[in-house]
Amino acid sequence: MNVAVAKADKGKRHVDWPKLAFLALILLGFAVYTEIAMGMEWRTVAGRIGPGYFPRLLGFLAMAITVFAIVRELLRRPAADAPVDAAEAAEEAAEPDLGRHPVALLVFVVAATLFVGLFGILGAALSGILFLGATLWFLDREHHVRAVIVAVAVPVLLYLAFESGLNVGLPQGIVPIG
Repeated sequence: MNVAVAKADKGKRHVDWPKLAFLALILLGFAVYTEIAMGMEWRTVAGRIGPGYFPRLLGFLAMAITVFAIVRELLRRPAADAPVDAAEAAEEAAEPDLGRHPVALLVFVVAATLFVGLFGILGAALSGILFLGATLWFLDREHHVRAVIVAVAVPVLLYLAFESGLNVGLPQGIVPIG
């Protein structure tokens, strides 16, 4: 009888319900986001890209990726039947354990909250510099010069690209750029 139970368990598919519930919740959030984006005009009167174009694109892309992740999780083979070679074992061992770094997670959440809160006050570029600078300084303590260069260059270049290239109005804040 134990042999029959072992054979039945061996062929049984293991479903990671917490992961599926999380993905379903994320999919619901992206669906709501996309619904809100659909209410925005995607084209201006002049025929240019409107404020709803990129949110729609992002919403549909995010929903497609999330559906792909759900289908992939549902079709995943049981771990006992899956062939494991050296490359797969090394990749699995290299996956981060998100429960091991609660301080880093807390610092990132606080920094992101401050970024959102200061976005309208300090402006897009300056709040981006502070956010990226703080997170890179905390997460990459060995390369401070690189952290400063990236923290300044990326938000300023993104700000200029959105303002000049895409003609998207971002908050200038206390330091006008461009």
